[in-house]
Amino acid sequence: MPKKVQPTGDENEEASVPCKRVKEELPETLSVLNFDSPSSFFESLISPIKVETFFKEFWEQKPLLIQRDDPVLAKYYQSLFSLSDLKRLCKKGVYYGRDVNVCRSISGKKKVLNKDGRAHFLQLRKDFDQKRATIQFHQPQRYKVVDFPRAEFSDI
Repeated sequence: MPKKVQPTGDENEEASVPCKRVKEELPETLSVLNFDSPSSFFESLISPIKVETFFKEFWEQKPLLIQRDDPVLAKYYQSLFSLSDLKRLCKKGVYYGRDVNVCRSISGKKKVLNKDGRAHFLQLRKDFDQKRATIQFHQPQRYKVVDFPRAEFSDI
């Protein structure tokens, strides 16, 4: 049976959680997300669904689930947000309700598991791992900025 990680020092201190499995490194050249422009990024994000199909059949109508079970594609969304991003944001300060919600679906109903005040990485990680909770970020673009190339206006 694996040992439990005991907190050390201040309970608000973020400690690193040891990795249980060796991560398989994939070539850095592999990138299925296209960051050339916002529209190409969106297309690559929802691929293989076409943009026209997405807006006609899914947008504000029904959920869209795109499963990526291929081990090579397991990294598909990794560049968008990672646990290290979560840890960094918690150090800067995110607050329950305003910036982040922790919730679960129990018997088909959404149950919010928010605490009061500031969210701490270890608590969010515990809710995610042990309670199988979802961490929802309000306005996620505030936390992860994608630097799209700017248009050149040399002809003007």
